[in-house]
Amino acid sequence: MTRDASLGEFGVGEDDEQSTVEPAESPTDADGAAAGSTAGGDHDAPDPIQPTSRWSGEPRPCADCGTDIKRAWTDDGRLLCADCKEW
Repeated sequence: MTRDASLGEFGVGEDDEQSTVEPAESPTDADGAAAGSTAGGDHDAPDPIQPTSRWSGEPRPCADCGTDIKRAWTDDGRLLCADCKEW
């Protein structure tokens, strides 16, 4: 085979055909609830997503220095300018 082989030179095997396997039913527990569900409350909920920055069309003051900024970076719930944000 040369370095510039075409895809047709690799051939198609029997394993390349799409199978028509039916998806398996999801397992259930004794109560009939789907496995992995959190209905029992045994699992901790994931932490909510916290934004790292915010943008506003109207300038707002930085929580530390008071400079008017349109893009504010979050730091412990405060909105800061890029100069005041501890990186």
